[in-house]
Amino acid sequence: MFGAGVGMTNFEFALSLFGLVFGLSIVEVMAGFARVLRARPKVRLGWSTPLLGILLIIDLVTFWANAWELRQVIPPSFWTLLAGTAIAAIYYLSAAVLFPHDLDQWSDLDAYFVRHKAQVILGIIAANLLFGTCSGLLLGSFPPVGVLVKNLVFTALSVGVIFARRRWLETALLLTLLVCYAVSRISAAPAG
Repeated sequence: MFGAGVGMTNFEFALSLFGLVFGLSIVEVMAGFARVLRARPKVRLGWSTPLLGILLIIDLVTFWANAWELRQVIPPSFWTLLAGTAIAAIYYLSAAVLFPHDLDQWSDLDAYFVRHKAQVILGIIAANLLFGTCSGLLLGSFPPVGVLVKNLVFTALSVGVIFARRRWLETALLLTLLVCYAVSRISAAPAG
């Protein structure tokens, strides 16, 4: 019943279902940035929401990179498609909550951030945990200790943002997360 079409790889088949939702997630974040920039005279932007938006986009791109690395082991099965759709849905919901749609109700974006940061960050954590679990099942092994430590640090910093009550601490933790992503990707890049 399920299977890749002629000339289509398993990865391309799976991507055809949930790839659009990932693209829409990135568009949702960018549209939020555009709404806020257009309303700039009426809305105080702050640092927290834009940093979380950048973090979400980088996490989405990281997902794409990690999925590409698994492309040879992704089977075109119902469960793979369901898991991919679930991850895509979590990312989309996080992206949809990141920026307010009605800026007339939120003159201060930092106030909106405080109210909605947990939803966005818990969505990112859930998507990463689900992807990590699915990756382990596809590969038939647990990730290396270094990957587990990296994920634990990411989760701890993210939870720290949720519970932080000071803007400077939220900003510092978000910047630390962005630096961790940069260092992680640089260290994972093949020597060339």
